[in-house]
Amino acid sequence: MKNFTQSLGTIADIKKAYAQDLIPCADGSMADSSIGCVDAPGSVIGAETNITEIILQIASVLINVVMVVSVLVLILGGITYAIAAGNDFKIRKSKRMMMWSLIGLVVALLARTVVKFILMGL
Repeated sequence: MKNFTQSLGTIADIKKAYAQDLIPCADGSMADSSIGCVDAPGSVIGAETNITEIILQIASVLINVVMVVSVLVLILGGITYAIAAGNDFKIRKSKRMMMWSLIGLVVALLARTVVKFILMGL
């Protein structure tokens, strides 16, 4: 038990010594005297999060996902059409798959254009 209290005493001494080695900086913060006052990039200190930018970034990711899924469904529709073997039901189904995937791809491309336009306006 005596060793534990002795170790607590040394930890407190280290904290006191560290606090005494701090120097004031021009921006009002305190810095270690061995390093000095260092300018940090704005992305580290005072990073502001804008809700509009967050929403636009999420929209951009979702648009990319929709575009990938549309292309995959288009490929699947083409494969289904190729192996339909004259079955009218499978041919109609594959044509609908390809049509709706193309519509989804066009909508995603238009949405991407709108998002880029909004981002340029900010």
